[in-house]
Amino acid sequence: MMKSVTLLLSAVAALALLAVACGGGESSSSPAPTSAPAAAPAAAPAAAPSSGAYAAGAVSNGGTIAGTVSFDGAAPASEDIVIDKDNEVCGDTKPNDKLVVSSGGGIQNAVVSITDITSGKAMTFAANTRLDQTKCVYAPHIVFAQVGGSLEVANGDTLMHNVHSFTFDNPSINRAQPQGSDPITTELELPEIIEIGCDIHSWMTAWVVVAEHPYHVVTAADGSFTLSDVPAGTYDVEVWHEKLGKSSQSVTVTAGATADVSFSLAQ
Repeated sequence: MMKSVTLLLSAVAALALLAVACGGGESSSSPAPTSAPAAAPAAAPAAAPSSGAYAAGAVSNGGTIAGTVSFDGAAPASEDIVIDKDNEVCGDTKPNDKLVVSSGGGIQNAVVSITDITSGKAMTFAANTRLDQTKCVYAPHIVFAQVGGSLEVANGDTLMHNVHSFTFDNPSINRAQPQGSDPITTELELPEIIEIGCDIHSWMTAWVVVAEHPYHVVTAADGSFTLSDVPAGTYDVEVWHEKLGKSSQSVTVTAGATADVSFSLAQ
């Protein structure tokens, strides 16, 4: 028995010596690293995006953009809307103000804007914009408002309306408004053209143009418009109409002069 144990211990010792001889353990002669590898440089922070904020101030020797928005083709015949409910308040018919074209072809209620202006005259639109409902019509049909302001919708009729705004960027409204109730108010946080309707009286429509700057105007009955006190420079001028869509062109404004611009919109 003692002989067997002695032989077993001898074999284990021999195997251990063989493992060391073949490099099975870590060599003590390996040089230690003299320094840690250099760290990769940190990535530079991304630049903050430009806010695109409009800078308001005095305009010295500005120019003017003036022109006409016309209907391309024969002027469509005017149509009246037949009223099918609440006739004692709303009446029997209403003019269709969604496309109003003068006898000379001018389009009323088109919105003309400078879309890329970054500085110019101070804001001229009211901080609190008001829409009235009278005889089942929103008035005015198009109203301008400023970013950071508010919209107030009042019911002057002796019946219930339901104020419904269709928005993408601003808080929406969808509320019943009984006669005699307080105006409905909502905040206007971002630039957008907002459609306002009434779910009870389907023909009622208005538009709120929420703007960052005052270079927006609605065309008159003959389709004419004027944008004044425009700093000299080249701008993108856009016309928008609720039924006829958009069109734009580049316009150069010279100090003290008027740049004539005309647009033609087709159905």
